[in-house]
Amino acid sequence: MIKLVSAVLVLALISSGIYAQDIVHQQDKSPGFFVGVDYFSGETEINRDISSNESFERELDHSGFRLKFGVQSKRNIRVQGYIKIEDLEDEIPLLSSNGKIYGIGGDVLISFPLSQRFRPYALVGISSDFAELNDSGIEYSEDFLNAISLKAGVGGLFRINDMLEFQVGYDVQYRTWQEIEVVDPFFGDVDVEQDDQSSSFHVGLNIFF
Repeated sequence: MIKLVSAVLVLALISSGIYAQDIVHQQDKSPGFFVGVDYFSGETEINRDISSNESFERELDHSGFRLKFGVQSKRNIRVQGYIKIEDLEDEIPLLSSNGKIYGIGGDVLISFPLSQRFRPYALVGISSDFAELNDSGIEYSEDFLNAISLKAGVGGLFRINDMLEFQVGYDVQYRTWQEIEVVDPFFGDVDVEQDDQSSSFHVGLNIFF
């Protein structure tokens, strides 16, 4: 009985060692630099406060693309930057007349290698966004509306081969826009503050070098 238990323990230790070596080996041979593209889609809730004591809340669908570039370290930490184009479901004043938002940002991902092919991850990120203000019949004090956003998310990385990786994830984001002034020569200028919260799923493909 003691010999059987000892044999099982030895086998377990050997298996664990082989598993750990496989993960380390996979990390060591993994290329570090990558480029990629994500498609994301979800919902955005916009909140707006106007100096005339009015408020505005609205939920919109949104979607878009991110073009990414970054580096994966052997310590399971990934740093990536990206540029993005985001589309709202319709045109609403004080964001942009064409419903488009542009931005640049960066993320830090911490992954957890469960196998040679699959790693769940968590991320945090920040971005700087802007939208053009050219709504017909409305005059603004600025031509563009700028914003800062904070993001957190979880997901999974699926290594297809040494060069290709599939990514899927879920993100939540809070974005605050600069205060903007609507110019009205008849009734006086109006100050507007707004922010939005969004949640979205994304899928993407990364190519390593």
